[in-house]
Amino acid sequence: MRGPSLSAKSLNSLARCQCSITSIAHRSFATSSPLTAISPVSPKFIEVPTTPQPQARQKLDIKGTLPPPRNLFPARALRKTSKKYLDALTKEPKEQREPTNEYVAWKRRMAASRRTNLREGLVELYKRKKDHDGAVAVRSKIKQEDRNRRLRAPQREDERLTDPTIKEANRILQSGPIPDPNRETRVAEKSARVQAKEAAREEQRKNALHTLYMQARSFITTEEQLDAKIEEIFKEPREGESDNIWDRAAPLSIQDMLASINKTEKKAVSFHSGPAQITGQRMKKIAEELTGGKMD
Repeated sequence: MRGPSLSAKSLNSLARCQCSITSIAHRSFATSSPLTAISPVSPKFIEVPTTPQPQARQKLDIKGTLPPPRNLFPARALRKTSKKYLDALTKEPKEQREPTNEYVAWKRRMAASRRTNLREGLVELYKRKKDHDGAVAVRSKIKQEDRNRRLRAPQREDERLTDPTIKEANRILQSGPIPDPNRETRVAEKSARVQAKEAAREEQRKNALHTLYMQARSFITTEEQLDAKIEEIFKEPREGESDNIWDRAAPLSIQDMLASINKTEKKAVSFHSGPAQITGQRMKKIAEELTGGKMD
């Protein structure tokens, strides 16, 4: 006898259920999760073999920073574990009346609990601070002793045997500064050189001041002197003369100066003149050197 016939929609639903049951049963025997459980965006989507050597620890990216802890016991502050400080900090109520109701009694119990916790907390924190400071001091002392012991330790035998390339000069540099037996002599010479330079500079300054004093006689200090100097320099040209200053008197060149010294001038008057002018200039310079100042 034939049973009731099923529609196409019901057959499709049965087929999907059978496939899902088969897949679930198949997954229960798997030893690793399939790739379909990992998103393609994940870096674990492609399996990369790891090295036998253990990997370094990854740096943790911690957001934000913690504030520095407050120093409850500064060096210059009062001792916060003394009875005087604790009594002033956690004062007892002045009036000791009986509580009128349960709420007032509860508030008094809470206030007493806060006072007790504050006293015990300060004492415990101070004890913890002393323990921490003591541990830090002990570790610091151990490190200093170890450093001094290593610093003053003699050279090991293997270092001495494998240290033939160090020369004596390098060994002196490693042990301390290079000895300098002539240091006092060099310092004295440098000091004398500095004093001589200072004396020469002072003498040069005095000569400059004296020269300025001697030349100050011809300085223009009034308007009348300025007008007279302008009239002397910028005077009206005569008939037949040029108004160009270079046409009147050219400045002396080096060749003219050498010709006056070597007596090779082209002018007859200058060529046959005696050495009185040059001798006078030389005597003036000698007198200035002897007297130590500028002369007119």
